[in-house]
Parts: sequence; structure tokens; C-alpha cells
Amino acid sequence: MHLRILWVLALTSLLVLLRPSDTEALSLGYTNGKSGIYSSTVQLLTVNSRQILPVQQSDLVFPDYLQRSHIISVYEEKVAQSPNSSIFLRLLADQYLRRFREVADVEDVLRAEQAARRSLAIQPRHNQVSSMLLASALLSQHQFRSALDVLNNSSVDNPNIVSLKASIQMELGNYEATHQLLQNLAEEESNSGHKAVVARYLELTGNLASARQLLDEAMEEMDSFYTTSAETRAWFHVRTGDLAFAVGDFALSEQRYRESFDLFPRHIAAFTGLARLYAAQHRWQDVLNTANQGIELMPQVETLGYKADAQLALGDQKGATETEDLIGVVAYLSKVKGIYDRALAVYYTEHGIHLTEALQIARSEVAVRDDVYAEDTLAWAAAANGEWQEAQRAAQRATRFGTEDALLQFHAGMIALHLGNREEAIKRLTQAVSLNPQFHHKYADEARQVASLLIQNSKFKINNTHKEIYLPCIMSLFRSSVGKPNALCLSQNNLSHS
Repeated sequence: MHLRILWVLALTSLLVLLRPSDTEALSLGYTNGKSGIYSSTVQLLTVNSRQILPVQQSDLVFPDYLQRSHIISVYEEKVAQSPNSSIFLRLLADQYLRRFREVADVEDVLRAEQAARRSLAIQPRHNQVSSMLLASALLSQHQFRSALDVLNNSSVDNPNIVSLKASIQMELGNYEATHQLLQNLAEEESNSGHKAVVARYLELTGNLASARQLLDEAMEEMDSFYTTSAETRAWFHVRTGDLAFAVGDFALSEQRYRESFDLFPRHIAAFTGLARLYAAQHRWQDVLNTANQGIELMPQVETLGYKADAQLALGDQKGATETEDLIGVVAYLSKVKGIYDRALAVYYTEHGIHLTEALQIARSEVAVRDDVYAEDTLAWAAAANGEWQEAQRAAQRATRFGTEDALLQFHAGMIALHLGNREEAIKRLTQAVSLNPQFHHKYADEARQVASLLIQNSKFKINNTHKEIYLPCIMSLFRSSVGKPNALCLSQNNLSHS
């Protein structure tokens, strides 16, 4: 066992020294989700790999995470012995970031940031690996502009740094700048990390099929090397599962999420993705079981929300109330740390509670991270508060690149409907259902029924002079019960003859 640990230590050191880790891809995965990183610390795995992996899989996975804390302790000792070694400091920073991705302890991000800063202070030039590690640590804390400044100040502008810059620009919503950066790398030899970044750009700018193809290639490349970190490999499977969900391929999506568990059993994003998948299918007991597993690792707002919805659907009102109370605790802790989690704004808006706070959170998020999902969150929160002009502006920005996300299209369609734009409403709602017929456990049925009614009643038009009648109909979307679409308010009472 001691020799094995030494071998793992030597291998991980060699990898980070000779080839920067796939931080440009992984940082993207830990910032594009709707949930924040601030939550309780999760305990490290202490079991043998064969206790958590099937026999046929364990030999195919490099279980580096099982030795992570020991590797870190070795590097901490080396740094203590050689405090002016920039190499040991950056090796330590890399390991802290890896453990953060494995157990979601925010303290590891802070440790990584400190170690990377110390490494750069000792060796300011020709130390691009530390620059990337520092930027990744800041990116994980949603300090997007600070992360970009670190890379802009780097003395070397190699392909890995340019790719990471592109990731950050996407988080800031600067898609034109992202396109230019990726164009500059078009002639460079591509690797799996770079492919993941390009795939994300394609996904956000309306090229979902191309994004899926590229990400599949990257996943296969990552799986082809035994020494690829288990969590890294699992991340690629989770992302391909996310994109499969986006197009309504639920069988493949579930397969990818379960593959990620075979590779790395504690992947938090996989539990959240799987809970969303089951919710869309109204498999509420499966939602509850999966959400509980994820919450044991880290109580994220999104996962807690799926648990509360499952409890309501299963008739457990008391349990749902307790879960909602826990969401409130997580929200309070986030607020104390100065972090506004857009997943909280989404939860509040979809459940018709704390709507003023939801709008405040959404506005704060756009100010910091103006990507299409921040704009979409703002659009729906503004609609829930009756701020229709703000909702329209945000919805237009959220959909300006034709992002093939059914939920974005649904929100834009319902906002257009309220504002009297029938054709836009039909276009958006129809596209939402075409992209993924079961894109949301509540809104998918709404999209189908509203689009159908609008098309069937083509001889009617929305009466824009009776918003006081129509507004409660839209607002009922934010209050309808889980799994039971609210009664459609669109009727001849709310429509007038052309």
C-alpha cells in the first residue's frame, strides 16, 4: 500500500508539472450549474475502492480520490520543509482544488488560492500553471473578473490559458470575446479540456447537436486513459448526461449519470441531474431517493428543491415544510457569505414564494455574471413580480443566441404571451416542447397546452387592454402544485376576436 501511495504521488506530481490539468473544462463544470458552492463540509471517503465499485469496474478506474488527503498531507509537509519552493506550492494548490471537486469543501478552494498566490509570489514569471490554478480557484468562488485579471497578467499566453479565459468570458456573458478566443485556438492541437470549453460555447449559442458530438469525443478521450482522475472522468459523463437531457433522450441521460457513479460514486452534480431527470418523468419516489443521496453529500438548493417537490407529490406535506426550512437555512448562510445563488431565485420563483427577494437575487446575479442563464433567471423572477418590461428585456437577452434550452424558450414564450405577442409565444412554446417534450416537471405540460390552445384559437387575439384579467393567469404558474398543471386561464374570456 505504501508503494502504491508513492506511485500515485509521483504520477500526480508529474502530470501537474508537465501538463496543466484540465482546469479550463472542470472550472466550467463547477460554475455553470445553478447551485452555489457554499455549503457544509463533506467527509472524505475512507473505504476501499472495491467496496464502492463493482468488481468489473474497479480495475478500470484510477481511484486517486481515495488517497487525496494523504497526498495533500505529504505536500503540506514538503511545503513546510521548503516554504520557498514554488513547485511544491503549486502541486499543493492543484491537490486542494482536486479535493474541493471531490468533496465540495469550500475551505479547500481558499487553501488552493493561498498556495497558488504564494507560488506566484516566489516565481512571478514562467509560472503559468500557478496562474491557471489561481484563476480556477477564483472562478470556483464566482470571482470571475478577478480570475480573468490573473490570466491577463500572466506573462505567457499558451493555449491552456486562452481556453480558460474563454471559459471565464462565457461565465461573464461575453460570448463575442469567447468566440474570438476560441477562433485564435482553432489551429492549435485540441485536447479534451479544450473540447469541453468549445462544446459549452456551442451549447450556449444554439448548436446543441455539435456540442454533443464534441463532448462525446472528449468523454471518450478521457476514458481512454486509466490515469485520468476519477472525478474528472465522471464530470465528462455528467455533462454528456446533461446534454442528453436537453434533447429529451432520457435513457441515455440516465445511463451517463449512472456511469459517472461507477467512476466516482460521490459526484454531487450527477445526483442533482438524476433527480431532475426523474422529476421530469414524475418518478417521485426515485426523485426523493436520489435527492436524499445528494443532500447527504452537500445540501444544495436545487437538490433540496427536488426533494421538497417529491415530498409534496407523495403527500408528505410535513416533510416538504421541513425541507423548505432547510432551504431557508442554506439561503441564510449564502447571504451571510455575500453569495447570491441563482438556484435560490429559481426555487422561490417557481414556488411563488419570497418573490421580491427572488428578483433582488436575480438582479444581483446579472450584475456579477451576465450569462444567458442569469438573464433567464431575471426574466422569470421579474415576470413573477409583474415587472413585465424588465422581464421582456431579460428574456430577449437570454434567448438572443438561440440557446436550445427548453426552459429558456418556455419562459420567453410565456412572457411574450402576456405582452400580447401571439406569434412569438407560439414560436417559443412550440420550440420548447420540440426540444424536450418533458423538459420540466410542471412547465412542460403548461407549454403543450398553452401552445395548443393558441394555435387552435387562431381567430382570437390576446386582449392587451385587459391585463388585470390575464395577469393572474400567468401568475398562477408560480403557484401551481407539483405535478398538477394549473387550470388554463386562456379562454374566450381572456381573448377577443381579431
